[in-house]
Amino acid sequence: MERQTLASSSSSTSGISIISPPPEDAWITTYQKLRPQWQSLSSSNQTVIPIEVSRVNQFDAARLDIEMSAMLKEQLVKVFSLMKPGMLFQYEPELDAFLEFLIWRFSIWVDKPTPGNALMNLRYRDEHAVEARGKG
Repeated sequence: MERQTLASSSSSTSGISIISPPPEDAWITTYQKLRPQWQSLSSSNQTVIPIEVSRVNQFDAARLDIEMSAMLKEQLVKVFSLMKPGMLFQYEPELDAFLEFLIWRFSIWVDKPTPGNALMNLRYRDEHAVEARGKG
């Protein structure tokens, strides 16, 4: 199957490149081609490394996350310091939730540790996935 690009079709008379859609069974052939690789990865006998994480480190990481959230809140309050004095504090719960959402969105959502976990060198691990792989 040959695909035309805009550069290669520039010599055509109409100047418009038409790319034909893939065949309807393209996903089946791709699946059949990649299935052996996927099965070899899922059935490989990898040893599960037991990890012991101190609860103190987890609490310290959570405390660091709280402190970072407080620092961000302090900076945000300084930004809005010229506004009416009590206006920002009436929205304090929403502000706290928004800051926690920002920390969550730019850390856990993108598969990265929270700032406290990163400072304590902690990572999240799905124990159910590790157990299933170890039993396989």
